[in-house]
Amino acid sequence: MECWHCERPSHANCQFCGRAVCKTHTQEKPFLLHTYRTANGQYKAFVVRKAVWCGVCEPQSDPIDLKNME
Repeated sequence: MECWHCERPSHANCQFCGRAVCKTHTQEKPFLLHTYRTANGQYKAFVVRKAVWCGVCEPQSDPIDLKNME
């Protein structure tokens, strides 16, 4: 695959959208891997601190409504 930005060989894929990126164009962004609720009701999350990000896509901070999914 080729880098989304410069068309040189890619070294990774964006964790958020899947775009291929080379080492020069790879950026980092936290990625929420898993959430859970503890026995006492507290919410916790496993987060990858330096996940590969293409720098182009815009991961949304809030969930979106999905219609007609029945």
